[in-house]
Amino acid sequence: MPHARLLELASARRSEVVRFASDLIRTPSPSGEEGAVAEQIAERIRLLGYDEVVTDEVGNVVGVIRGRGRGASVLLCAHMDTGDPGDPELWDRPPYETAEQAGCLLGLGASDSKAALAAQIEALPLVREVWGPPSGDLVVAAVVMAERAEGFGIAHLFDRTLPALHLKPGLVVMGDPTGLDLYLGQRGRLELELATIGRTSHASAPWLGINAAYKMVPVIEELHALSQTLPSHPFLEKSTIAVTNLACTPARYSIIPDRCIASIDRRYLPNESLDTIIMQVQSLINRVASRDPEFKGEARVRTVTETAYTGVTKEVPKLLAPFVTSERDPLVAKAVGGLEALGDSPRFDKWSFSTEGGYTASVIGVPTVGYSPGEEKYSHTPYDRVDLSKLERSVAGYAAIARAIALDEE
Repeated sequence: MPHARLLELASARRSEVVRFASDLIRTPSPSGEEGAVAEQIAERIRLLGYDEVVTDEVGNVVGVIRGRGRGASVLLCAHMDTGDPGDPELWDRPPYETAEQAGCLLGLGASDSKAALAAQIEALPLVREVWGPPSGDLVVAAVVMAERAEGFGIAHLFDRTLPALHLKPGLVVMGDPTGLDLYLGQRGRLELELATIGRTSHASAPWLGINAAYKMVPVIEELHALSQTLPSHPFLEKSTIAVTNLACTPARYSIIPDRCIASIDRRYLPNESLDTIIMQVQSLINRVASRDPEFKGEARVRTVTETAYTGVTKEVPKLLAPFVTSERDPLVAKAVGGLEALGDSPRFDKWSFSTEGGYTASVIGVPTVGYSPGEEKYSHTPYDRVDLSKLERSVAGYAAIARAIALDEE
């Protein structure tokens, strides 16, 4: 049977997949510095016999196995960059040093998302090996800048690179951690900067100034009150708002600050609009101002200017949209069927954090799911790891999903 053959091939190539994933983990790739990993990925795609491999202007790497043009196309997608390892003293070994321990591969990015990338890249040629030429195109994309500038790489991929290659995915499978379950959505994420504005004076005469830090106190109280009233969703659960950082300027011990900036993380639901979110924050600023004639405050969506390792610079808003893909979507049903043909029983779930699936699903409008050997609980922690049995299984799983989408004839 073909699916039994697929499992045999995934098992036989386990050591190659682990070696590839280890090579990726050992190669540092913070956002904006993914070049060395991109070269490794492009070379591996070439060695595996893909029909095309392209590195685009911002550094995304795309591999394509061309179909016969009669079936839907599928895109497997994961990011090359990793988050900051944090305090190295909290790691049992250096973050970029790999090790196999208790059936897991350890190292920064193992869970999010270098093991998934390795599995995706290894999986697609197996579809052709087991079932022959696909009907639809099989595409894998390793994207840049997902950790620091969400939307930087994925937007270029969909706006420029895929159209230039005449590729239009019917389903996107994101490689962010799911523990081999099938994830169907996430809350959106918005970063806001809220500033209170005062007037400097020497700290020895604070009455001559207006202390922007003190003016922030009632704002924080209002934000906390707002957090208790936000709506919930039956699948995505509760929207949230949280103050994550406070910074004052001029930030000198002897000077009263004239500006205090609160960094705000807002996780929101599909039925919450950006206009509503901004209005909520502006309303609380207005309430504080109505009680204090000296109060001045303003809020804005945070934007960042980032440069890819290729030298391309973009200004990107710190925004990822929410999405929910229906479990009744025909392509989702096919993906589930592919996994069940392997003997798996994936459950539907959602990410607690945000992924670039928000762009593919909500901005581009392509049905999007998540499937990965990584697990959220290890992501961005000193315990970063991937279960090796899940890594092996995911190779077969990615291939089975791709086969179900691209080889099912109409």
